[in-house]
Amino acid sequence: MINYLVNFTLCSALLLAAYHMLLKNKTTYVFNRFYLLLAVTFSLTVPFIVITRTIIPVEPINSVQELTQSKPGYIIQNPGSLAAPVYATRHQPAIDYIPYIITGLYIIITLLLLYRFAKNLNTIRRSVLNSESVGYKTARLILMNEKLTPHTFLNSIFINKEEYNSHKVEADVLEHELTHARQRHSADVIFIELVQAICWFNPFIMFYRKAIQLNHEFIADAAVLKGNSDIQHYQYLLLGNINNIKSLSITSQFNYSVTKKRLIMMSKTTSATAAMLARLAIIPVMTIAFILFCTKTEAQRQPAANKEAAKPKAAGKVPIANKAQGKVPTVIVPDYPSTKEGASEEALKKYAAIVDKYNNLKVHFTKRKVAPGDYDSLVTIYKQMSREQQRKQILKFIYYKQPFLASPPKQKDYELWKNADMYGVWINEKHVDNAELDKYKASDFKMSFVSRLLKAARVNKKYMYQVDLMTVDYFDKLNKETMENPPITIIQYGFMKGKSLFLNHKTPYDIISYVKC
Repeated sequence: MINYLVNFTLCSALLLAAYHMLLKNKTTYVFNRFYLLLAVTFSLTVPFIVITRTIIPVEPINSVQELTQSKPGYIIQNPGSLAAPVYATRHQPAIDYIPYIITGLYIIITLLLLYRFAKNLNTIRRSVLNSESVGYKTARLILMNEKLTPHTFLNSIFINKEEYNSHKVEADVLEHELTHARQRHSADVIFIELVQAICWFNPFIMFYRKAIQLNHEFIADAAVLKGNSDIQHYQYLLLGNINNIKSLSITSQFNYSVTKKRLIMMSKTTSATAAMLARLAIIPVMTIAFILFCTKTEAQRQPAANKEAAKPKAAGKVPIANKAQGKVPTVIVPDYPSTKEGASEEALKKYAAIVDKYNNLKVHFTKRKVAPGDYDSLVTIYKQMSREQQRKQILKFIYYKQPFLASPPKQKDYELWKNADMYGVWINEKHVDNAELDKYKASDFKMSFVSRLLKAARVNKKYMYQVDLMTVDYFDKLNKETMENPPITIIQYGFMKGKSLFLNHKTPYDIISYVKC
């Protein structure tokens, strides 16, 4: 919203400056009228116009060393469910009352200005109803008892009754006001008054209103002089009415506060060439304004591997991990061993040769199995490397010494998991029917986590989320075995030759997959 207000204000300022530089002193009054109305409308609407530029994002490659070399004892959450992200719960931010206060002030001021506008309209309406009216050509003369400057609103011309009956109202005055009525100048004034009431925060709208009303007077003066060559007599007529009482600002007035400018413009002419050049100069100005103040946005075209992640959720809501399960299981991962002196060049070449052998296999990465001999060589050489050498490798190692932390489910989440249309259930690493949960209580489990299945994993499955549960006995047994014989895990990184598998993740695991050996 702030961007719209800024663009609206700046655009109106630019177009108003163009008017003063190119058109203000030209006798192209009809074109000027059209331009001023267009400038206001254009400034109001152009910030709503959205230009979208499509770009293909380059996904940053997060090296595993950022994960493994950060701090001793760094934490990895839920490493076993990388194929399906788990979303964390967002805390409710504190309420900011400033926008509400600003909105309230805007509404109050706008209502006051609209009330003033409506009050002026009602004043004119009562004047019409309570006064005598006389037909005059295509308009109506409203004969008022009080002294006032002749002025026009819509099809009504307001003049003093006594002056009219005594034939003191000049024909040129009536022709001037009749031009306002014929050309519906009041419609322009009503429009700009409403814009100013609603967009009062834009100081340039006031200058537009003055320019529009002044241009109306130029048009009416030109209409009078077109059929009357006595310019001097008409100018004296204007000067004789300078001190008359003024009318409401929303009416077209015979005596305007800028009579001096009107007198100057009466004797001024503009050549056809100058007028045409001024009109043509407006085209690049409008083009520049459009480019500068329209709303620009960038649409990222997702890579093929990321299209699935870009699709909206079927239910219209993003699953929140802590709302559909207990705590996300966590493991504490220490640094992998390294040396200060580093591995020899010969050892590094051997390591690279083994990695290339598996990198060039024309099978899916999940089907690649490292031979025991190669695995032992990789581990031995990797431990000989320095931290810097390990960072440069596309195949890295970590190991776990700390078991999973307990994350028992909540009862309300446990009841949700019984819905077979939404959740698939695994108990102690075995797929079971959802009805199996009726044989247990939430307190029977010591660990739980939920992962979202990708499209490829949902083939022939109706559920969208996988729930993994471990009973208390199974969890304790697994942790005991883990502590006695910590598993070594290969982090397979870079085997996709620049392509990434898990682009939908927004975590350090973006292009990392885990394969136990």
